[in-house]
Amino acid sequence: MSAISSLVPARFLTITAHLVIVITIFWSRENNVKACLPLEFTPEQYDTEDKKLVVALAVTLGLFVIELAGFFSGVSMFNSTQGLLS
Repeated sequence: MSAISSLVPARFLTITAHLVIVITIFWSRENNVKACLPLEFTPEQYDTEDKKLVVALAVTLGLFVIELAGFFSGVSMFNSTQGLLS
């Protein structure tokens, strides 16, 4: 199997693994927010950091939709140069 023909399956597996990691972070959001705060924090600090994390994860999921749409539509699936950069 040449490097070019193995690029599509490797890219699909990488995108899928990244999506699973982001969803896992979303589910364990409370622990991640507490990890970035000092030992004694106020509810306002928690809410601020939680909101930042939710926004970042929402943007990430939105961009995943765009990337998967391009991948599954074939626009970037068989273009090896674009697939390598994505």
